[in-house]
Amino acid sequence: MSTMRRVCVALGTALLIGASLVAQPAQAATATVTADFNANTDFPLTKSKFGVFNSGYVSLARWQRDAPRLATLRPARVRWEMMWGNEQHDWAPMITGSAASPQYNFSQVDQLVDLINNAGAQPVPALTYTPGILKPAGGSWNNPPSNPSVWANQIVPAFASHWKQTGRRIGSYEIWNEPDLPGVFWTGNQAQYLDLYRDASRALRAANPDAYVEGPALCCVGWSGPFVNRVLSDNLPLDGFSFHAYGDATNGSLENNYRNATDSGLTAYRMASVDNNLNEYNWTNDFTAPTDVITYRGAAEMLKSYKALLAKPWITHVEWAQFQDPVCASTCDVIGLLDRDGHKRAAYNAFQLYANMPVERKQLNISGAVDGMASSDGHKSGMLLWNTSGTEQSVSAALNNVPFANGNFRVYRIDAQHASYEDNHANEHLTPVEQRLGTSTAGLNWSGTIPDHGTVYLEAEDGTGTDSLAAVSLGNVVRSNHYIPNHGKPSYASFDQRTWTAALGMAGETWADVASGTVASNLPANLRVRLQASGNFQQLDANSLLGMRIDFQTAGGYTKGVLIHGGLYNSGRSAPEPWGTQRQPDQVITVANFSDFTINLPNLAPPGWTGRATLSFHLQNSGPNTRITANIRAA
Repeated sequence: MSTMRRVCVALGTALLIGASLVAQPAQAATATVTADFNANTDFPLTKSKFGVFNSGYVSLARWQRDAPRLATLRPARVRWEMMWGNEQHDWAPMITGSAASPQYNFSQVDQLVDLINNAGAQPVPALTYTPGILKPAGGSWNNPPSNPSVWANQIVPAFASHWKQTGRRIGSYEIWNEPDLPGVFWTGNQAQYLDLYRDASRALRAANPDAYVEGPALCCVGWSGPFVNRVLSDNLPLDGFSFHAYGDATNGSLENNYRNATDSGLTAYRMASVDNNLNEYNWTNDFTAPTDVITYRGAAEMLKSYKALLAKPWITHVEWAQFQDPVCASTCDVIGLLDRDGHKRAAYNAFQLYANMPVERKQLNISGAVDGMASSDGHKSGMLLWNTSGTEQSVSAALNNVPFANGNFRVYRIDAQHASYEDNHANEHLTPVEQRLGTSTAGLNWSGTIPDHGTVYLEAEDGTGTDSLAAVSLGNVVRSNHYIPNHGKPSYASFDQRTWTAALGMAGETWADVASGTVASNLPANLRVRLQASGNFQQLDANSLLGMRIDFQTAGGYTKGVLIHGGLYNSGRSAPEPWGTQRQPDQVITVANFSDFTINLPNLAPPGWTGRATLSFHLQNSGPNTRITANIRAA
């Protein structure tokens, strides 16, 4: 046998051995997961953080068809582009007439505003673009208006006035969309946009003093400094600084690009109560089919993003892009949680799982290459796991200290076979793949495999059907307030308008100051406040505080502030107060049981109270890992 022949035989043998090795099924890696439903941790699974965005390439008929599926997600906000001058599908022009005498057609957009409000969400219209009556000769919808004053001082406030007069609540008014993306949505320059924002923001506030004003909806980074500087130098209305991102939420780019833009320590104290709204976000910018964003793999990536975004308390709102697939005249993004026909993609089901989990975050110890979140209330405990490791994982999960002795245990999956319409048309919906009904929760456990980019949700519920996330109707909410003066700290504060629930925490900080709450009117005379606190609260200095504050409005403005606390307060407190009277309280009340107390508003209110009050919870310098959740109800 020649040397060459021997080499060929040896090589052939090696290839056969290699082939046999490859043909063997790979052993799944092992992960162990333990949830302790009696141990609180950060960050809470707040529902007020996440909403959805739609472009203007979605017909009103599709919005109406999919309204029930919108409501199921419990979105905090719903943002969309008004598309003046670039109307698509069944949308009729909202603005006609002439520049000298604009005429308005509110009928269709009123239906959309009502639909969003009926879903329990806040409508966020992006006031875009240039209507036909203001297009330059031979120009387009993305050109600056030929008469910017008409756009800013007549058209924009006409919509705010109409919705105020008809009693339709608008969560936020955003002025334009991505003016910094060269030549796409705005062909003017930066100075022209800043002037337009100046005039439109002032006109909005003149038309409705309660209007929440948002902008500049940046695509990129370069305009953030000039925009904030203009807001501060001209004292312009700004309630939400908005920006967009498509990419990995874990790689630090959001912090590098936007976290410092409105940090009050780097700009001005006024910015401490300005929200930061990431009102277009997706984990990828690959929206050309075939793309992972619409398959089961997109569900795991969404949940990975959610966990990362929850750990960024300086970001107030996130609107997921997009709720529905846009439909364009030519190639269009394939991006929706729902496809053109309204089918639920895997990411929709992931959003729904998160939306239905209790808010109170619980400790989840993981050994292995899966990730997850756990939460619990008195009636439901859930563990949400996903696998982005690149290989299948064999998982053993223990659900310890479930807060009820007996209940129903169910397992849900999102993978190539389950709850992913793009992967399996026959299995679109979330349905249990395993269940144990009427079982003891002592020693509750589960074991199974999670494929790469698969998702598994384990849920125990007590069978009562009690929903801690059910909407609460107390009064007319004007807005939510958030105060996070230092964006570099993980301390957090949120307020959920739907459930009237506040969540605040120091996270790992010893020294931090946060607050959140709501401005509301037509409140019941008696309110009951129930508060759950965990951690070792400490009186570290004169500003250490855990309290609830009520500021009362009269015809002369806010004239009285009342602070209620259970012991963590010092009369020498000097920390700034971000809203209401913006001074130290006029009245201080100590309650014996700060975990459950009742307030009689008329007894505390000053003469001439208008019925409007700012209700807020404050946490400052209380020690690391101290946290609270508080809910307000009618007594």
